[in-house]
This record gives sequence, structure tokens and C-alpha cells, in this order.
Amino acid sequence: MNTKKLKLTGLLLAVGLIAIIAGAACSGGDPQELDIEVSIDHGLMNPETIEVIQGDMVTLKILANEGGEFHLHTYDIEMDIEAGSETDFFFVAEATGRFKITYHPQGESEHNEEEKEGEEEHDQQDEAGEIEVGFLEVQPR
Repeated sequence: MNTKKLKLTGLLLAVGLIAIIAGAACSGGDPQELDIEVSIDHGLMNPETIEVIQGDMVTLKILANEGGEFHLHTYDIEMDIEAGSETDFFFVAEATGRFKITYHPQGESEHNEEEKEGEEEHDQQDEAGEIEVGFLEVQPR
């Protein structure tokens, strides 16, 4: 009977150890500082989906072939991007889920036309010129 108790105790300890290891692996650990290279070329973002974990401090290092405005929806963060120059786009991944990323390219002729038009028409052009380029996926920690 003592042998059965020893085997049962050993089995319970092994199961408990496995549960502790699995729990630690799933917890996600401490927030990370991430630098992620992103390119936007003719309306296509690479990588198409950026994956991070809640709490991570993220810097997207964006290089675009055409200048414009980079917009991370739900976080509601926007930044102007110059063509051919790497731009750092920083945020803390607080909200979890899948969020749309859009780009509003601004060619030279479009820029000149916008300067001549009023604010109301400018807003309509921004909505019409929005291109969905990818997604941010933030997993819970």
C-alpha cells in the first residue's frame, strides 16, 4: 500500500510541476521593447499583420515608397511618413484585439490640389484616399 501512495504522490507532483511550467509559459512574461521593420510599397504593407503582446512598447520603423499618413485605427494614432525616409512610429500596445492599419498616400499633384481646396473638401479626399494596408494584432498578456 505504501508503494501505491508513493506512486500517486509522484504522479501528483509531476502533474503539478507540468501545470506550473505550462502556466509560466502562457503568461507572456514582462512587456518587451520591440523594433519592427515595416515597408509600404504601392499600397502594400510588409508584414501585412504585426503581432505583439499587450503591454509591449512597439516602435514601427516605417519605410514607404510614397509619402502619406500612417493611421493605426482604434488606437487613433496618425503620423506623416516621408517617402524614402525611415520614420519611427511608437506606441504601447494597451488594447487587445485586431486593429486596422490604413495609409493615406499623398502624391505631389494631390498635395498641390489639397492646398487649393477648402477644409471640407480636404476631409472628403482623406476618406476617399484611405488604403487598408494591414493589421495590428495584440494578444493578451
